[in-house]
Order: sequence, then C-alpha cells, then structure tokens
Amino acid sequence: MGPTLGQRLRALRVERGLSQADLAGELVSPSYVSLIEAGKRSPEPEVLEGLARKLGCSPLYLESGVAPEEVNEQRLRLQFAEMALKNGDTADARDLYTELARTGSRETRLTAIWGLARAEESIGNLKGAVEHLDTLLEASRAGEPGAPGLLTLLVGKCRLYERAGDYNRGIEVGESARAEVRELGLQGSEDEIKLATTLIASYWGRGDLFSAQQLAAGVIERAERLGSRSAQGNAYWNASLVAEARGQLTQAIDLAARALALLSESAAPLAESLASLRVTYAWLLLRCDPPRIEEAESLLGNAHAVLADMAFGPKLAACETELARCALLRGNFNEAVRVADRSVGRLLEAGGAETENAHVVAGLARIMRGEEDAGIREVAAAAAGLNVLEARMEAAKAWRDLAECMIQCGRSEDAISALRQAADCAGARSATMLPRPVLLRATD
Repeated sequence: MGPTLGQRLRALRVERGLSQADLAGELVSPSYVSLIEAGKRSPEPEVLEGLARKLGCSPLYLESGVAPEEVNEQRLRLQFAEMALKNGDTADARDLYTELARTGSRETRLTAIWGLARAEESIGNLKGAVEHLDTLLEASRAGEPGAPGLLTLLVGKCRLYERAGDYNRGIEVGESARAEVRELGLQGSEDEIKLATTLIASYWGRGDLFSAQQLAAGVIERAERLGSRSAQGNAYWNASLVAEARGQLTQAIDLAARALALLSESAAPLAESLASLRVTYAWLLLRCDPPRIEEAESLLGNAHAVLADMAFGPKLAACETELARCALLRGNFNEAVRVADRSVGRLLEAGGAETENAHVVAGLARIMRGEEDAGIREVAAAAAGLNVLEARMEAAKAWRDLAECMIQCGRSEDAISALRQAADCAGARSATMLPRPVLLRATD
C-alpha cells in the first residue's frame, strides 16, 4: 500500500520547510493539520484545496498521490479498454482494466473495476462479475467518485444471477433493490424499469408466473408513461416470455415483435441487446405448430453474426442452442449435435440454465440419430439440473421434449416416466397413489 494522504501532507510540508502552524495559517488550526497527518481526520474539499495551494501541488495529487498528467494517461487507457471491450477484444480489455484497477487513482480504479465486471460477464465468468459489482456497490453507497450509479449496479447484479440460473438469489437481490428504489422515489425512471424487467425474467425462470405477470403489467404501464422506446422495448421483451409460459404463444410473438421494433428505433440501440432479442424471438417461433423454422433461422443468422463479432460467449452460445434446435427440427441430427456441443463448450465456465438447455438439445439430437441411451442420460441430467436451479418450467419442457422423442422411438414406458417428471416439475404432482383397478364381475 502506498503513502496515505496524511503521510504525503507531512512529507511535502517538511520538504518545503513549513511547520504545522505555517501550513495551517488562517485556514485551519495547527492541531487539525496534526490530526490529518496522523490519519485521524479526512480534510473537507475546501480544506484539501487550501492545503494543496500552500504546498504547491494539486488537490488530486495530495489526495491520491497521482499527478494530473498521470490521471490523463489513465483516462486515455480507460478509453482504449472500453473500445477493446466494445469491439469484442475482451482479453485485451480485461488486461487493461486489471492493470488500471491495481495501479490507478481511486476514481480510475473504480471505473476499471466496472469495466472488469462487464468483461467477465461477456466471457461467462458470472461469479467474478458479481464480486466486482459487490466492490462497486460498497463504493457507490459510500458516495465515492468514479463508481457507477447504485441502480445501474443493482440492475447488473440482478441480471447476473438471472443469467446464472440462480433465480431465487436474483429475486432476493431484485426485490431488495426495488425497496431501495421506492425509498429514493425513483419509481418510473428508466433504471427502475430495467430493474423490474430483469426481475420479471427471474420470476419467469423460477416458474412463478403470477408474480411475473403482475410485475410485467405494471412495468409496461410505467414504461409507456415514461415514453422511452428502450424502456418499453425491454418491458415488452420480458412480457413476451411470461405470455409464452402461460400458453399465449400468439400474444408472446406479438409482444416480441413490438419489442424488437421499439429497441431498433431507440435513441442508441445496442447491437448486443437487439441480437439477444432476436434469439428470444426465434425461440418463440420454434414453438409454433408447425415451427416457423425459416423465419427463426434468419433471425438467428443475423444475431450470430453480431454476437460472434462482439465475442459475447454466453449469448453466442444461446444463439447456437437455438440454431441446433432448428437443425433438430429439420431432421439434421448430426448438425444439431455438432452445433449444440459447440454451445456447451462455450458455456463450460458459465454453467447455469443456458448450459443445461444446450445439453437438452444435444441429447435429443443424439436420441434421434440412434444413440438413445446416451441421449436419454444427457437430457435427464440436464432436466434435473434445471430443476435444481429452480428453473421449473424449463425443466418441465425438457422432460416433455424427452417424452416426445421416446414416443417416436417406441419406448412408451420411458415416455410415461418422462411425462410424470414433467408434471412434477410443473407442480402437478399426484396427491395420492391410486389403487390398481379392480375388474367388475356380474353378480350371480
């Protein structure tokens, strides 16, 4: 650890041949200068400025030990790191951010840690991203310069837990953040709407459709009142997931289409968000009867090109899972296995619900190309993993898909077992074990 503010103050005072009384002058008392040097007081901004003026240095140098020219150099390096992250050069961005987080001024370090959190998220290291956000939340609540806003950080943390499939933790963080928002009087702001839409996704993932729908209705109303296309687009996006889970597929597709139009027309549309929404839209189209495969493939092709260029590993993997599903529905089982396995490979560090979904598609494709036992094991393990993650609706869908495969393979007993598992995951457990039917006989 480098010298403290008090140690720098004393060294500069002695170097300039000043006593504590000389330095204090009419600004403060000599005893106050003594307390600062001993590290027992932190000077107010105007006192810091006055002391720095007497010592012939900048307040920034006195506070942080970093000269203004060094700060300018650090800010330039932060810009390079940000450009690298936006261009998909995640490794270069992470290296720059790591160096600045270690050696920069306090303000620069916090900005670099924010960059590190986003870089870790983009490669799927969600645990590392959460740890960085926790550091920033502490700094933000303390009012330190350079830390992102509190709501931005809370939205990010809630989103990370949702992406990891830890829906219970995501809901806990999100609801706690909503309470803070209400206390601060920030309901209806763009950041509050982002927080609420992220929370909807966690409720949806956990299978709590009542809470998800109640929240979605309020969010859409607030987003429309705010008039922000970005806020409305995000609200419609997550409302489409809720509608699909409730069996309202036509409405879900309509909501997704409206979300895509709104986000495309927003003031600064994010290519990453648009690509992710196209993956969601395609996912919905593949659930139609019959599946709208060509439309889905077009959306996924567009999304894949964007996400591959930007090096967003987990989101690229989600896109590839749906491309594998397209191949599966077309009967291209070898291609489906190849693409799904590639998706799994991208998610090795990330884990979570998206990894299990990729395993589901890979397992189904293996079953259909004749590797029945291996495929069944893979789908069953993935469905069990989704259930552990509290992604009950996704787990139920995985068991249902497995049952359909078993029916096609003529394995009716396995199909019945999978359907029972699907019902259990959806919360439709049998209340009693019915007795075997007794054959009725005519009385004598």
